[in-house]
Amino acid sequence: MNGSRLLILIIGNFLVATSFMSVSGLLNEIAASLQVSTAQAGMLLAVFGLTAGICAPLLATVGSSIDRRKLLTVAMACCAVANVVGAFSQTFPQLMWARVLAAVTSAVFTPQAAATVSMLVPEQARAATLAKLMMGWAVGSVLGNPLIVWLGSVSDWRVSFVAIGIASGVVSILVWRSVPIGVKVPTLNMSSWIKIFRSPALLWLTAATTLTAVGSMIMFSYIAPIMKEVLNVTGQMLAVLLFVAGIGSLAGNLLSVHMLKRLSAANVAYKCNVISAGVLLLWPLCADWVWAIFVLQFFYAAGGAGFPAVQQSRLVAVAPMLASATIALNSSVTYLGGALGSLLGAGAINVTGPRYMAWVAVMFVLAALACSVIADRVSKYTDVN
Repeated sequence: MNGSRLLILIIGNFLVATSFMSVSGLLNEIAASLQVSTAQAGMLLAVFGLTAGICAPLLATVGSSIDRRKLLTVAMACCAVANVVGAFSQTFPQLMWARVLAAVTSAVFTPQAAATVSMLVPEQARAATLAKLMMGWAVGSVLGNPLIVWLGSVSDWRVSFVAIGIASGVVSILVWRSVPIGVKVPTLNMSSWIKIFRSPALLWLTAATTLTAVGSMIMFSYIAPIMKEVLNVTGQMLAVLLFVAGIGSLAGNLLSVHMLKRLSAANVAYKCNVISAGVLLLWPLCADWVWAIFVLQFFYAAGGAGFPAVQQSRLVAVAPMLASATIALNSSVTYLGGALGSLLGAGAINVTGPRYMAWVAVMFVLAALACSVIADRVSKYTDVN
């Protein structure tokens, strides 16, 4: 695949990821600015995830006949509009609607960029290329999210949103110029979805994605208030923590690409879940030391980033002709799981307290690992035609 074309799609994923993650790091500032509680501000994440989760499979079906160049360009343009509108929101409901539009962007761009790439590369290069595409999300963690949090801490959260909007507008132009004309995926219909929901392997893989997302967002959605309450880490120090976690995400993504050369995608996914679970078990025990939490967040982010980097290739391997649908469904349950995780996090932070939320999250990550193992076993005896 053309290197510059892949790079532009990676940058698109970077901006979609930064747009998605920006709210969690700016939660305290947004809540104070709009005069709402932190828990209420956290609903921005839940609504984002719910909207993206519902829209991903619907828009994948409706948009399956649309030229990929047009679809991806419009998605990035909507990301630009959503963030600029969000920056000028004067009330919480206004910002909520802007985040709904941003969620629609995420529902389209990430899964359909992956489906587009799967159509443009040979089968033997597909797993590694899809993992590279997800590097945009990893770099969003290492650069985008910390930069946005830092920018919000030294100026205003609205400036951060404007920056994302301007960058997304520029990338929408680059997407239009780089994606070839006439690239289309196989048309999706009700029959396509019936095949997916009749496949045990695809359902178990989807369950693994869902549970991983729930476990991840229980902690990530409230990382700002957790760090403030447990270790009094806020502002620029929080940005440093997110930067360290972002380095971990990038390392996990790159390592997963490297490991795919000698290990199956399933084995890489197992290792990612095991690392994440181990960190979550240790987090409350190490919460008295800032340096320990920085180290743990690095490894947690590494495991978390490696999993989605290989999960898409596992889905495509099971049913290549249904890639646009399965990847959209995978994206959908990632967001829905994240929304559920945000809601559970809102309850957990009051019930268990910030320090012990990790032990709630680990139960979901371990359940995801079990689903992942089952999916690999049944896929050997499943043929999705």
